[in-house]
Amino acid sequence: MRRVILLLSAALGLLAFTAPSGWAQDAGGDVFDTSTFDQAVQQGTQDQKAKLETQLGGSLLYDTSATTTAAFDGYGASGSFSGKAFVKVSVPDSASAYLAYNFSKSLYQGAAGTVPGAPLGTSGPVLSQAAGDLYGASYALAEIYLSVDIARAVFFRIGNQLLAWGPSLIWTPVDFVNLERVNPLSPLDLRVGKPGIKATVPLGISNVFLFADLSQTVTPGGSGGALVVNDPVRSTTLAARWDLTVLGYELALTGMTGFDAQSRAGFDFSGRLLGFDVYGELAAAVPTGSSSFSWSTSLGLQRTLGELAYWSLAAELYYSGSGTSDVTAYPGLAAARALNPLYVGQWYAYASIGRAHLLVDGVSAALAGFADFSDGSFLARLSATVDVPTVPPFTLSVSWAGGGEGRAFTYFTGNNALTVELQMTVAF
Repeated sequence: MRRVILLLSAALGLLAFTAPSGWAQDAGGDVFDTSTFDQAVQQGTQDQKAKLETQLGGSLLYDTSATTTAAFDGYGASGSFSGKAFVKVSVPDSASAYLAYNFSKSLYQGAAGTVPGAPLGTSGPVLSQAAGDLYGASYALAEIYLSVDIARAVFFRIGNQLLAWGPSLIWTPVDFVNLERVNPLSPLDLRVGKPGIKATVPLGISNVFLFADLSQTVTPGGSGGALVVNDPVRSTTLAARWDLTVLGYELALTGMTGFDAQSRAGFDFSGRLLGFDVYGELAAAVPTGSSSFSWSTSLGLQRTLGELAYWSLAAELYYSGSGTSDVTAYPGLAAARALNPLYVGQWYAYASIGRAHLLVDGVSAALAGFADFSDGSFLARLSATVDVPTVPPFTLSVSWAGGGEGRAFTYFTGNNALTVELQMTVAF
């Protein structure tokens, strides 16, 4: 980590370094005197180091869970550590560099009796097939980028990065760029960003965002597993977003296009209506020779209740034209690691009710439910979060997945499965 900070500091020092004027006069020596030059460089370097601001931080999540069958004749259990660490080095009013790594480490896995999670069309339980190495850890570069601006008018971010486009809480149809969707059940965002260049142009009550997706400029597929370098003009995908605030509502248009990518267009809004925070997204994929037209949409609302706003309500609906209700397609999707329970179907709903300050400050509880109307499966989750002094923050939850074997929410756990999970998060 120390080497990373030094490298980032050196890079920013080169960007922001401005040689002091009048070196020879200030030193009282000849302009060609090497000692004068060395002293000036040393002084400039010390001044530049004094300007650097360094931030180190991250989060560590300990997650342990146990899932049992409806008949309580077996169980599967696992425990793991995961987290994110970052370093940010910046020169005020000049530039900044950011580096973040994700990591995960399996602590234990166990199974006994009839193990939950033997999905339709498979020969064994998921837990035993997904056993992890208890002596190793996995790492992934989450983000690395350089941020600069031109006259505080255009802001650039160059490198691997995540984008936050769209206001939805659970389902995000207008998120065209990111490799993965946000997991609403995870307290940490452990996604990996795409390589690209983002430009942000503030325009008063509106903003323009441009993103050049460079992730397809180098792809696998060469002989012997070699990487293939592609034409950057044809392989770069361009995405743009324009948001505007009108009468208290934030409206936005999003688009994406490229030579080898299916063009997409989206619209979203957020604001307040009758005391509720409301939001919605609508996205469509333009038909091409190899891809057909499809569209998706989400609509949601949130509200706090009570004089002290201790109670909260939330609900969201989602439709995806590219989803399916054919459960026989799930094994193939799972084998390709493409079975996302929240996106495999067509019609979904989410609802939750929460209570903060449950008896004491720092303790809260929530009851949430997800339903996939396409295959009839559901997930109900009751959770309690404790964040009080002298105790590491943690969330204890009990989940029930049902609706039939091998469905969206029961594929990895089994039907009518109960899961108890403890998540402990420490930020530093």
